Amino acid sequence: MKFFLVETSTGNRLPYGINANRAVDVRYANRRRAYRIPNCCVVDMKTPSEVFFPDIIIEPFLMVSREVAEVIEMYTPETIFKTIYLLEMESGINATYFMPFVEEVECLSEQTKKSRGGTELLDIVLLQDVVVEKPIFRIAGFTHVYLVVRLDAIESMLRRGACGMKLKELNVI
Repeated sequence: MKFFLVETSTGNRLPYGINANRAVDVRYANRRRAYRIPNCCVVDMKTPSEVFFPDIIIEPFLMVSREVAEVIEMYTPETIFKTIYLLEMESGINATYFMPFVEEVECLSEQTKKSRGGTELLDIVLLQDVVVEKPIFRIAGFTHVYLVVRLDAIESMLRRGACGMKLKELNVI
């Protein structure tokens, strides 16, 4: 089975300065502490002219569009979601996203290459026996969101028109 690291594509004019008002405390942006984040949050953002809203935003925390949230819920029904309203006050531009709290999995093999400080993953190698039954998950132990999605779930997202994603196939042993 193939797995992909999903990131936000940077080739578009994306919203920036997301969560400058600190409406969402990123320390609680994980499954264990999801209860500390309100069910609905209005989050500040800045937008360039001709802004593009991708279906998956990784930074400062994971946010997905309604279409991607439906796929996540279909493949992992136990996922908790919070609603995020992105708003630029000056122009009134807004977008609705959903913050999924997907399962965090300890799944890295010894062959995984990390940065010098060990806080960043450079080359990800997954353990097949750990991830084979997991369609959508985060790699545990990192503050940065490493979102991993199985091929069938990615295909489902793409069939629904998801865009603005960068996919990188991961090695599985």
